[in-house]
Amino acid sequence: MQAKAKPGQVKEFVKALVERGLPILKQQPGFIDALALTSDTERDEFYGITVWRTKEDAEKYLNDQGKQMLASYQPLLQQEPTFRTFNVEPSMAQDIGIGRAGSAS
Repeated sequence: MQAKAKPGQVKEFVKALVERGLPILKQQPGFIDALALTSDTERDEFYGITVWRTKEDAEKYLNDQGKQMLASYQPLLQQEPTFRTFNVEPSMAQDIGIGRAGSAS
C-alpha cells in the first residue's frame, strides 16, 4: 500500500495501523508478516508491505475486512491509498523473517 497522510499525520496513521490494523491482520487466513515504511524525504508518505501465503488470501482480506479498516483511516489520509501486488522471489535476505516467509507454503 502506498498512502499519503495529511500534513503532520503520518505518525498517527502508523500508530493506528499498529494498534488497530495489525491485530486484525494477524487473525487473517494466509497472513504472514507486515512491514511499515515512512519516507525520510517526503514527510507524509507511507508504504506498507504485507506478505501473504497466496495472492487470493491477500485479495480476500482487501476486498472484505481491509475495506472496513481503510475506511477508518480516511480522516488521516490526503487521498485513497494505492495497492499493488508482487511475487516474492528468492533474495539475499534469507536470514530475516521475510525471506523465510516468502518461501513458506
